[in-house]
Amino acid sequence: FKRQAHAGSAFDSKRGRIIIFGSDTHGKDWSNSPLFFDLANLKWSRLYPDDDLSTYKVNSQGIAVAGSNGNHPWAMHTFGSVEYDPIGDALVVSSYPQHLEPGRFTDVLAEVWPQIRRHPTWILDLETGKWQTLPGESEHFFPYATAYDSDRHVIIGYKSSGIFELHLHSARWKRITSRGLLGYHNNAGYDSWHKSLVVFGSNRNSSDVIVYNPATRKHLKMATAGQRPPRDQHTPMAFHERLGKTVVLVDQAPDGRRTRDLNKMRAETWLYDLGNDEWTQVSGATLPFGGGMNYNMEYDPAHDLVLLVANPPGKPTAVWALRL
Repeated sequence: FKRQAHAGSAFDSKRGRIIIFGSDTHGKDWSNSPLFFDLANLKWSRLYPDDDLSTYKVNSQGIAVAGSNGNHPWAMHTFGSVEYDPIGDALVVSSYPQHLEPGRFTDVLAEVWPQIRRHPTWILDLETGKWQTLPGESEHFFPYATAYDSDRHVIIGYKSSGIFELHLHSARWKRITSRGLLGYHNNAGYDSWHKSLVVFGSNRNSSDVIVYNPATRKHLKMATAGQRPPRDQHTPMAFHERLGKTVVLVDQAPDGRRTRDLNKMRAETWLYDLGNDEWTQVSGATLPFGGGMNYNMEYDPAHDLVLLVANPPGKPTAVWALRL
């Protein structure tokens, strides 16, 4: 399958597999099935065939649905807003198909779109393989990011309009702050060593780190003296639980000039240590191509591996593994 740059991912720690969900859409792609990469047999599978556009409709609750039974979400950009909830054994998707709005990139759903009354948070029960939607108003993190707080079993969402939390037992989103400190195309991870949300990247490119500590409500841009990675956006991120550091892949051209030609870029591996507010580059872990937009990096605690779903330009989708 062709990797969708706008798709998000999560790691199913119960079954040991990467889950990818999301589509580049824009009227050209209709990938709306979760994809699974099983670390035990090194094989990809999908939950169901992608639904045909002819099945896209709005149900009696005013929710956009797809599939012959009307029980799947539409294809959508998900960015960094796909999380695994180990308590509920579920995938949580906090995005919506904004780029299918008529007049943006395509008008193929112009007759259907006006019928939509709300865009919910979607939950996939991984035991049954069935989707459900959370009731009530939802927050959408298009084109931003979320992270799973493993200490409080809460999903934290970060965007320019603020920080939000989804308490899964109550199924309700709650606003925590009135604004964020970075633009869109950021990514986020939960640092379980310091019990804090770590956010990196911005649409105008940034090397700043934003930290939010739920216990203290401390929310700030870190000073970070010394070396930093190149400024970037929509970067792969994952928290390395054994090292206690956040892993970030950042594109860099050998001559220091940014280019859209990913063959001329290199994806550098950087580690952020929140305790010391310090970056270090892993010099031996640079990929020979630029990653571009990619939200598909996860940490596998059972194998102590950082896993990246990526592809060099013009090459097939592959899974790359890094042991630090």
